[in-house]
Amino acid sequence: MMNRKATVYLITIPVLLLILQMFFEMLAFACRGNSDVRLISLISVAMELLCALLTCSVFISIARNGHQQRLFEKLFLWMLAWNTLALLGDAVSWRTGFTGIFAAEPAVRIGSFISHSSGYVLMVLFGIYLLSYINEDPLELKRFLVLFIGLCADGFLLVVMSQFTASDPQYPWDISDHPWVAFFFMMVPTVMISATILHFRKKLSNRKALIFLFYEVICAASVVAEILIGGLRLYYITSAFLLILIYIDIQMEHEKEKEQELMQQRISMMLSQIQPHFLFNVLVSMKSLCRIDPEKAEMALVNFTAFLRVNLNTLTNSENVPFERELEHTRHYLHLEKMRYGDDLSVTICTPVTEFFLPPLTLQPIVENAVHHGVMQRERGGTVTILTSGTEREYLITVSDNGVGFDPGGLVRLKNDHVGLANVRERLRISCGGTLKIDSAEDKGTTVTIVLPKKRQEEMKCTDGFLQ
Repeated sequence: MMNRKATVYLITIPVLLLILQMFFEMLAFACRGNSDVRLISLISVAMELLCALLTCSVFISIARNGHQQRLFEKLFLWMLAWNTLALLGDAVSWRTGFTGIFAAEPAVRIGSFISHSSGYVLMVLFGIYLLSYINEDPLELKRFLVLFIGLCADGFLLVVMSQFTASDPQYPWDISDHPWVAFFFMMVPTVMISATILHFRKKLSNRKALIFLFYEVICAASVVAEILIGGLRLYYITSAFLLILIYIDIQMEHEKEKEQELMQQRISMMLSQIQPHFLFNVLVSMKSLCRIDPEKAEMALVNFTAFLRVNLNTLTNSENVPFERELEHTRHYLHLEKMRYGDDLSVTICTPVTEFFLPPLTLQPIVENAVHHGVMQRERGGTVTILTSGTEREYLITVSDNGVGFDPGGLVRLKNDHVGLANVRERLRISCGGTLKIDSAEDKGTTVTIVLPKKRQEEMKCTDGFLQ
């Protein structure tokens, strides 16, 4: 299976080579001194190719790092890709890089169509990107998607019709000859998106609201400039620079906020594991063992030290860890619990599949829930079982117990009583795209399943360097 890094390069390297070819062809075109083309047009095309190179580079940087868990992050990549396509289409419409080849005329017509129609596509993408950044409610996004498509459809269809009417020998009509008509159809969705930003003003900071409004206003101003100064190509150049601004000021800030959120979750998880009553019980048990069985006391101290070390290291470890390391930490914990509960606690571990990664302090909290809220709530104790398996698309970790169980309908009420349950689920989602499923029944026990997509695992192995 091709990993993300290879796919990104397979797609973007030909695009980069095409941009360079078109750029050098444009230079050669300028050196020939063709008087039919204005200097400002050549400069505009050169700027478009440089901006295409820039947006393509940013696309590679984001895509290979795998930061596309949220919908608005994926939409931002689509905006970058489409803006790059629009820049190349406009450059091709000026015959840059296609002089003297067999398919020159069809390429010019396709480039012209892409140039005139991409503005409407970018408006739809930007509108949904904006809404998904504010609120990812599927129903609300669907309503606004229909609205934005409806507002942009008239202008887009006008461009499509122009492809046929422009070549009519009796009544030729080309959209490029009527720029103010195209501008009108572009302003309708622009006003709507600007009104949307103002409507959701309270959900955005002042800086973010201004940046989003700035994108709409400056892009509209660039279209006016194109109309007033014939031969100038400015809209997609402006859009490219503004997308980079959004990436630097908003997307990267989101990544920092996500890192801070993960750090807070790691701190919360670490503190939840080092509870005073747990430390007290372990120390009392080791004190008793020192008198009756010094060797067991020594082994308990070794496990206790290793257990604390992993919890404290979680504060500085921001990467996913191999499953075997997480399992080892869980074994240290179970050894301490076995010291406390003796034969009342039985453990079965069967892990034939271990070649995957997960956030630190993921497995042990689930096992702790199984011990304290499951089997040890029974008068005679019980068994905790840890299993791993794999399917074609997923790795599975199953932690089950034959304890008292609970009513899944009351899980919201019990969430605060189960150590780190919501924390584990959120860190799985953010760090590796994993999910956590709970199946329980009263007096029958509980089964917790961690599902890890293999596709994300392959991406982590490449980007995080685990296999290097």
